[in-house]
Amino acid sequence: MTIASATIGQAQSVPPTRQVLIEQALTKSYALANNQAEQRKVQLEKQALTNQYLPEVTVNPTYTHLDRDISITVPRLPYQPLPKEIYSGPYEFSQQLQPQNILKATVQANMLLFSGTKIPTLNKALTFKQQAVGAMADKERMAIIRDVSLAYDQLALVARSEQVLDDADKRLAEQVRFINKAVKEGLATPYDRSKVDLAVQDLQARRVDLNGKRQLALARLTQLTGTPADQLAGIRPELTRLVADTLLTSVENRPELKSLALAQEATRYRQKATVAGYLPQVYAFGKNELYRKDLSAIEPYWYVGVGVRWTLFDKFASRTERRTAQQDLIIAENTMAQTRDLLTLNWQKSRSELATANQLANVAQQKVALARKALDIAAKQYEQGLIRITERLEAETDFQKAELENAQAIASQRAAQLAQLEATGTLTVADIQ
Repeated sequence: MTIASATIGQAQSVPPTRQVLIEQALTKSYALANNQAEQRKVQLEKQALTNQYLPEVTVNPTYTHLDRDISITVPRLPYQPLPKEIYSGPYEFSQQLQPQNILKATVQANMLLFSGTKIPTLNKALTFKQQAVGAMADKERMAIIRDVSLAYDQLALVARSEQVLDDADKRLAEQVRFINKAVKEGLATPYDRSKVDLAVQDLQARRVDLNGKRQLALARLTQLTGTPADQLAGIRPELTRLVADTLLTSVENRPELKSLALAQEATRYRQKATVAGYLPQVYAFGKNELYRKDLSAIEPYWYVGVGVRWTLFDKFASRTERRTAQQDLIIAENTMAQTRDLLTLNWQKSRSELATANQLANVAQQKVALARKALDIAAKQYEQGLIRITERLEAETDFQKAELENAQAIASQRAAQLAQLEATGTLTVADIQ
């Protein structure tokens, strides 16, 4: 029982990986949820179009009171058409056609058979619109992957910086013991010891700053993923350069361009649908009298039929719709061209920044090696009494600065690589290491 509890505790203490956090953020994303809702709205619009072919059935009960009965009377003939032996009359005839009080209950149905190609054309337009909305979901996914990765990399930068300070702490602790002994023996002054104490306090200040940055990164991850910060506190990722395939040299894979191309197709089909205004519509209709007692003698119990509705003059409504759709198409084409130009400029910018970030990371790595070498020389010379404590501390500070700048350069390189992948529209979870 104890072993099982310990195993469960260890499993629960394992911090989530970058991929797990990204999946949690994708699940929580309000932007993706709104995108799915927009796609469902378009689907409902398509269903509403298809429903136009369903029959419209109405029931219409009515009661009518007339001022008098409606009847027909045949006047008496002025002669005897038949011999009296056969038929002696009467030849005066009266027939009631409609009673004074009329109660009716009618069910009617109308059904569209042919819409003049309007409904199928608009249905295609909505299909492209739905695909355009769905394409924008890829943009939101890339943004989420980028944001989670940047926050995760910030934790890696903080962890790397804390390691740098821990190593510096150990070296300074050795210097504190050395300077205290030297002061007692008269080989160093209290001023020298104050310089070491000042360096220790400087490290403490940097730790406070790093802790603040860590809390901000945890809060950002909590906001993105919904995972409590205490479950993320154990994240201590390694900070390494991000290397990914950057051979793609165009922005055609960007979701914005895909969405605009699909929206442009939707506009074209919407323009084609305006032609239906010049074509006839065919419909079927029928009627059935549910209450037949008060029907007149000339009214049928039921009937069915087919009709054609052709609007010969619609006050230029169809022409106006067609011209409006044409302008919408021009706007869509211009928006497409403008977006491509802006995305191309952004890709060029991200490519330049990535090249710069790689070069700066190389320089920062070389500075670490040089600063380490200088620190080793300064430590030996200080032990031999060839330099003062201030020069030894300057070498320590330079090495700390070089290591912290190297960590920041790696984080900047990762951010630049993410931006470059996003600029080409190829940023996926698999690209993040």
